Amino acid sequence: MYQRKRYEDLANAIIIQAVKDYRFSWKKSKSGQAERQQIQKFFRSRLFANITKVTPEYLINKLEAEHK
Repeated sequence: MYQRKRYEDLANAIIIQAVKDYRFSWKKSKSGQAERQQIQKFFRSRLFANITKVTPEYLINKLEAEHK
C-alpha cells in the first residue's frame, strides 16, 4: 500500500508540474508556443496514459480555456 501511495504521489507531481509549465508558457513570447506543443505531446503520450485516467484533450481544452 505504501509503495502504491508513493507512485501516485510521484505521478500527481509530474502532472501538476506539467500543468504549471503549460500555464507559465503563456508568459513567454518566443518559446511559449513550442513549449506548449511539447507539453501537449506529453499529455498525449503513453506515459501520461499510464499514470492517470485524465483524458488528454479534456486537460488541454481546460488549460486553453483558462487563457481565453
